[in-house]
Amino acid sequence: MPGSRNEAKWESEPFDDEFAVGPDEGNRAFFGRDVLRGLIDGIDDYVEERQPRWKQFRSLGPVLLGCAPWVTDDAFIDRLATLAGACVVVIKRGEEPRDHRDLEQLRRLNERTHGLPLEAFATLSGLAPKGRLIGPYDRIGEESVPTFRTIGFRKQNRTVMHAKLALLGHLWWHDEGPLGHVEDVIGFKAKRLWISSANFTRMSRLSLEFGYWTEEPALVQGAERFLLRLMRSSEALDPASDAFEPDLAPVEFDEEAMGDAMRDHMDWMREEAEMNELDDEPF
Repeated sequence: MPGSRNEAKWESEPFDDEFAVGPDEGNRAFFGRDVLRGLIDGIDDYVEERQPRWKQFRSLGPVLLGCAPWVTDDAFIDRLATLAGACVVVIKRGEEPRDHRDLEQLRRLNERTHGLPLEAFATLSGLAPKGRLIGPYDRIGEESVPTFRTIGFRKQNRTVMHAKLALLGHLWWHDEGPLGHVEDVIGFKAKRLWISSANFTRMSRLSLEFGYWTEEPALVQGAERFLLRLMRSSEALDPASDAFEPDLAPVEFDEEAMGDAMRDHMDWMREEAEMNELDDEPF
């Protein structure tokens, strides 16, 4: 049949290509069908530290920051579960049965993965969920964002996020604060970036796409800034609002609890002073 012959001819066309890019060994570009294999293989290479430059001193593990209109690819979802943390921002889904099925897969992963701690990122460390009051015994930045977050509007005639990026790096730690005192400190170091036309979906493997890995510093740093802005402006996976309503905001302090804690501390100091005076009195 003509249709079958046309499909066979289409399938046989030599669109696929793969080659090294840039000066750094291990970074490759992919064109044609099944471009996502390059993304998946690149994550595996990074986790296995197949290049010495990907090692990180005092690492808490490899993590990924990313964005794509949507995620359904099973291999990509499985790889996220193997990382020390991840946050991928996607667009809001509609109310169709298919949308709910896709959401359920991501919701299950959110429940069994760690997400990323806000305190690891300087531009996010002063944020907390709206309505969350910080008390005297809380740590600013101790909140985490889940693996999958959404952004934008449910209405499809509004501007939506359409970038497809995956930024790999490490969470690192040390035990010295900015003033030289002992403190648990963590941060993020970006290492390599995936840029592609391909969505992180099963169907994208059937399309003609491109994607490549790079460690060019300006691109890595620019992608990190962009992805952190997306995270800052993101919402829960299936928020009630159809509008753009970020649910992270600058921290608010519980002033009443802070005042109570300060009074308790002053009372303790007075009691300590009185006990010291008694100890100094001669028998």
